[in-house]
Amino acid sequence: MDTKEKIKVLVNECVSSIISMLGKAITQGSFALAVQETKVLTNNFGVKILETLCEKADAIFSESRDKHQVTIKDESKSRRLITELGEVTLKRVCYFDKKRQRRFFAVDEMLGLEKRYRIEQGLQAKLIEGAALTSFGRSSKSVNNIVSRQSVYNLTKKLRKIEADEPLQRRVVDNIYIEADEDHIHLQSGKSAEVKLIYVHDGVKTIGKGRTQLENVRYFVSIDDDPDKIWNDVAHYLYRNYTLRNSNIHISGDGAQWIKYGQYVFPKAKYHIDKFHIQKSATIIAKGNKKVRSCILLAMRRNDQEMLKEICVSQYMKYTERSERQAIADKYFYLRNNINSYAIENRCSVEGHVSHVLSSRMSSRPMGWSKPGAGQIAKLRAFYFNGGNFFDLIRYGKTPAENMIEIYTNKFKSNFNIVKPGAASTAAEQHRVIGFEGQITPISRLLRGLLKIK
Repeated sequence: MDTKEKIKVLVNECVSSIISMLGKAITQGSFALAVQETKVLTNNFGVKILETLCEKADAIFSESRDKHQVTIKDESKSRRLITELGEVTLKRVCYFDKKRQRRFFAVDEMLGLEKRYRIEQGLQAKLIEGAALTSFGRSSKSVNNIVSRQSVYNLTKKLRKIEADEPLQRRVVDNIYIEADEDHIHLQSGKSAEVKLIYVHDGVKTIGKGRTQLENVRYFVSIDDDPDKIWNDVAHYLYRNYTLRNSNIHISGDGAQWIKYGQYVFPKAKYHIDKFHIQKSATIIAKGNKKVRSCILLAMRRNDQEMLKEICVSQYMKYTERSERQAIADKYFYLRNNINSYAIENRCSVEGHVSHVLSSRMSSRPMGWSKPGAGQIAKLRAFYFNGGNFFDLIRYGKTPAENMIEIYTNKFKSNFNIVKPGAASTAAEQHRVIGFEGQITPISRLLRGLLKIK
């Protein structure tokens, strides 16, 4: 049965199924049932279309190959591939190239199928995005558990280069804002770890009544204890995407040493303490007394260390409990050490970003992480909020040994002799493909189109 006949059979089966589904929906009076039946119908029809596509691609190659150079080794090979439509069984032919002494599946090369993977790339992208936004288990459930939770975890584990695309033009701005904080997570070992977050933007714009948005925001994360790693990533991004010569750089955070380390990376940067932590410390010292709290914030604005000390000593002497006195003393030293970097005009929203980007997935519910697993999910979260494309990530973000694009380029490069532009005048001279070297026929053009040769 040729391809046209198979397509006619598929269409007839689809029409019959539609008629049956309509009758069932009308008889039972349920639109919801019609929706479910339609979904099953379209998925089943899509699976058959994909299987027909595979058979057609194999037939095109078989008809066009040089039968003396490329022989059939095995016609009974099949491959099961899990897709969003369902499980697809691809019937393939194993060929042997006598000249290069290698076996290969033409369909895998023509359709860009990854070797050793049972999950189709589009479904992989959906699962990894689900794992980044919700959990491994929920991502698995979103596709009706056709892929296990462990398989979703394995997909995220194998990703290596998790980076979203960057702007194509260098920006020239007056101010660049760098804001940083960390999220505290629990490890499976019983210990805790910090996931560092830094985001960079060049201002705030109003998008509605009481609503603002950061301009050109970019997120960076790291679970590494060494702050040099994340700050190097920030510096690399800024020097590639901004003209820093006339820009004022502002660094904001809670006063942690790894955040202040940014001043070594950007010596001309101004450091500002996050107002949230200042106000939180003032509240703890005031113990509910709004007047005392206001006086503390006034001392911070005036950079008046004597006034701050006097207020805190007064509060300290009111209490006899050791824990209360210790809390007041700790917060006093925190305020004193950061009084020079307090700026009332500084608008830092880092706490909200930590909650939104990291905590909502990594620490808002009881869970235990491994350090590599937490690092991967943190990077995927940053990738998502940086506007990354998960399908492109699947295609280019794996280790070279597992990336079909790399395999296609390295292992099968001998299939094509691509000549530099201007060195050849015809498609046949520009591209040499096993089985039909030098041929310019409708079939050869179609095959070159399937192989996406440009």
